[in-house]
Amino acid sequence: MSLHSTTAAESVHPERFIGAVELNRHAAHLGRDYQTRVADDSPPLEGRFGVDALPGGLVLRHASVRNRQDMCSRLQLCPGLKLIFVLGGEVDVRFGDRALPTGPGESYAYAVHLHETTTFERHARHGQSEHSLTLTVPHEWLRQRLVTLGDGRSGTRLPIRAHLCMQPWQPSAALRSSALALIASDSDGAGAGPARRLRSEALALAMVAEALPALLDTPATQEPPQPIDARRLRRMRDLVEHPDGAALTVDALAREAGMSRSSLQRHFHTCYGMSVQKFLRERRLQIADRALREDGASVVRAAELAGYSSAANFATAYRRVYGVRPSEHRRRVAQAQQLRD
Repeated sequence: MSLHSTTAAESVHPERFIGAVELNRHAAHLGRDYQTRVADDSPPLEGRFGVDALPGGLVLRHASVRNRQDMCSRLQLCPGLKLIFVLGGEVDVRFGDRALPTGPGESYAYAVHLHETTTFERHARHGQSEHSLTLTVPHEWLRQRLVTLGDGRSGTRLPIRAHLCMQPWQPSAALRSSALALIASDSDGAGAGPARRLRSEALALAMVAEALPALLDTPATQEPPQPIDARRLRRMRDLVEHPDGAALTVDALAREAGMSRSSLQRHFHTCYGMSVQKFLRERRLQIADRALREDGASVVRAAELAGYSSAANFATAYRRVYGVRPSEHRRRVAQAQQLRD
């Protein structure tokens, strides 16, 4: 699975190299038997990366990095809940025999249920970037918190999920902003002051709070799509990732994927946590954003690419997703280009 676009707010901070010794030190908080394969002895990553061991056994991994060479990492994860929030970049990870699905848009989140020791793998190619948070939540910590929050009722617990079940959840704009702020404040992930550690703990608790409704409200008996549906959904994703895919309608996607409209909507939401309409809106905004950043397109032209007849409505939607007005984003990109020239 991979994502191929990165907003200006999530650009990699290249001021620091991250070597094998540091990665081994951080991996000790995440699991055991850490192994990594790289092409040479040079630092495999650049950017900002850290792992914070928090009270109660919570562990928060935060990264805004670019790979300086091809890399494959592997380690053994203990049972627990993994809350993964991908803010952008390219992510290719696998838990046991299951790859984390690619979410629609640049930002998506999953909860991965691990009931036994599980092999984790991360693959990356030279030049790929990644912007993400991963929170490890021990089952016992979550059980005790649910009992406390449930006024001491012993029956308060999460519905039982299958091992390697991957549930989508929807991070808020506020959580996204907090995540970007934490990553931006990172130095080397070690020796941080108490104020920053408190921010890290607050962010971890916010991730649990925002993922919890999906974990509690989704029926435990819900079955994942059958393989035939997964193949059809992959066909649909190939269609919408095509340069002309954003112009397709929901009915056209359903027809091309070989599903009814209602079946497409149901399976798409189960796998990706949002409607097809929202996916298409975000995809069109990505195309517009890329045109602003890479092609120097005007705001009016970007609005047309995003499917908006009104530049003002486009600016509102763009700011909701990217946190800045398109005109401001375009100005910053132009200034950065002038500095490089």
